[in-house]
Amino acid sequence: MAAPVHARPAAPRFAPGVLPYDRRWLARDLVAGATLAALAIPEGLGYAKIAGMPPETGLYTCLLPVLAFALFASSRRLVIGADSATAAISASAVGLLAAGNPETFFALSCLLAVMSGGLLIAAGWLRLGFLSDFMSRSVLAGFLTGVGIQIAVGQLHGMLGVPASGDTTWQKFVSTLQQLPEASVSQTVLSASVIAVILGLGRISPKAPGPLIAVVGSMVLAAALDWEGRRDVEMVGALPAGLPSLQVPTASVADVLALVPTALIILLVCVAQSVSTASAFAIQHDDRHEPNRDLVGLGVANVVNGIGSSFVVNGSPTKTAISDKSGTQSQLAMVVLALITVPVLLFLTDLFDYLPEATLASVVFVIAIHLMKVDTLRMLSRLPSRGEFWVAASTAAFVALVGVGGGILWAIVASIVLNLASASHPRNVVAVLDERGEPHEVPVAPALQTLPGVIVYRFAANLFYANAARLVEDVRVLVQGAPQPLRLFVLDGSELHRLDWTSAEALRKAVQMVQETGASFRIARVPEEVWPLLDHFGITALVGEETYRLNVRQALARFVPED
Repeated sequence: MAAPVHARPAAPRFAPGVLPYDRRWLARDLVAGATLAALAIPEGLGYAKIAGMPPETGLYTCLLPVLAFALFASSRRLVIGADSATAAISASAVGLLAAGNPETFFALSCLLAVMSGGLLIAAGWLRLGFLSDFMSRSVLAGFLTGVGIQIAVGQLHGMLGVPASGDTTWQKFVSTLQQLPEASVSQTVLSASVIAVILGLGRISPKAPGPLIAVVGSMVLAAALDWEGRRDVEMVGALPAGLPSLQVPTASVADVLALVPTALIILLVCVAQSVSTASAFAIQHDDRHEPNRDLVGLGVANVVNGIGSSFVVNGSPTKTAISDKSGTQSQLAMVVLALITVPVLLFLTDLFDYLPEATLASVVFVIAIHLMKVDTLRMLSRLPSRGEFWVAASTAAFVALVGVGGGILWAIVASIVLNLASASHPRNVVAVLDERGEPHEVPVAPALQTLPGVIVYRFAANLFYANAARLVEDVRVLVQGAPQPLRLFVLDGSELHRLDWTSAEALRKAVQMVQETGASFRIARVPEEVWPLLDHFGITALVGEETYRLNVRQALARFVPED
C-alpha cells in the first residue's frame, strides 16, 4: 500500500533533526525561522544583559550553537538559545569569582559554557536523560519564579534611569525605591511604553514579534528625535561588527574547580527543561525522539558557544512553542535563524547605537515576568496536600533572596525530603466489609478486622528502611486491638518491589508478632522480582510461598479456617 501523501519520511537512526526532509515543508520552515529571528535577536541582547555579558554575545547564541544542535540532536522542533534561568545562574556564579574584573568575568562565562557542554555530552553518552525526573515540574516552577523575580528586580534601575547598587535582590529593590525621586521621567515613560507594546501585542496576537517591534520602534524614535542628546536617554551603543571569534577559554585550576558545582546545576536545569520540552513536542507531532542524543546535541552547542565567545544556552519552551505555532517541521527553521543572524552581525551592529538602555531593560523585565509561574503556584496551593506548593514557594523565595545556586540546591533537598516524608508515612489500610458485605479499605486502627479473626492489610508504599517501623507499628496495633482471636493475617504485598536489610527485619518481626498469637501469616500478590529477596532474608521459610502468586480473595479462600 502506498504511503499517505502527508506521511513523514522514515528517519535513519542517527539522522540530525533536519533530516530526512520533505521539500513541501520548506515554506513553513522559512516562515518559522524568520519568526524565530524576530524574537531571538532582540531577546538575545536581553539574555546577554542577564548573563552580565557584552550585548553582542547574545547575538552569538543565535548562530553557532543552533547550527551545532541542528546537526547533532534528534529533536526536530526543540529551539535552543540563550535562556534566562541558565544566564542568571552563570552570572551569579561567575560574578563571585571574577571580583569585578570584566575580562575574567567574560572568560569564566565562556568556560562555564564549555564545562556545562562537556557534562551534557557525558550525560548523553551515559544515557542519563532520566535525570530530568529528579526535578519535578512543581520545583522547576518555583525555581523559575524565583529567577524571574530576581531578574525583574535587577532591571528596575535601568528602566527608571537610576544608578544600580546592592548585591542581593532585596538590596537592589530597596536601593531602587530609595532613588525613585531621582528617576528619569523620559526613561520611565519609555520603559512603560515598551512594556505596554510587548504585552499588548502578545495579548492581541501571540505570534506578533512584540520585542522586535518595541526595539525597532524605540530605535527609530531615538534616532529621529535625538533622545540621547535632548532627553539624556542612555543608549546601548554600537556593537562590534563581525562573526564570533573562536578561542578555547582558559582559567586557573582553582576557578575551574569552583565552577564545577555550577556546571552540575546547569546540567540539571538543562536536562529538566530541554528534555521535557523536546519530549512534549515530539509526542504531540508523533516525531522520533532520542533524549540522550538531544543532550549530546545541547552539549556540543554549549561547547561551541563557549569557544565562540558566549555563554550557556538551553532549550527554550517559549521559543519552541512559537516556532511550532509558526509551522516549523524540522531544525531547518533553526538554520534559517542562524543565516538571518549573520548579516545582522556583519552589517547592522551600528544600529544599536540608537537602542535605549531602558528599552533593553524593559524587554528583559517582560522576559522575567513571563518566567514567573504564578498560575502553577496558585494551582499547587489548591491541592489537598500542600507539600508541593510549599516546596515550590520556598524555592522561589530562596532563589529570589539568596541566589540561584543555593536555590536550586534547596529545591533538590526539599524535594527529596518531601518525597521521603511521604514515603515514610504511607496511608496503610485494612480491608473491611460494609453493611452490604462489599469490601472497602479504611486506614489502620485498633479493632479492625476483615472477617471474624481475619485481617487483610495493605502496606501502601514500597517497604524500605525509612518506613519499615511503620509496618511493625501497624501490625502491633491490629494484633493487640483485635476484637476476636486472630486466625489469619494476610499482607497484600503488591507494593513490595524490593527489600533492604532493615525492611526485611521489620517484616520478620511483624510475622513473628502474628505467629506468637497462634495465627497464620500469609503474603499475597507478591511481585515476582522480590521472591528471591524474601527467600534470602528467610521470610519465605517463615510464611511459605503458597500465596505469593494468589490474589487476596484466593488467599482467603485457601487459608481461612472453617468454623
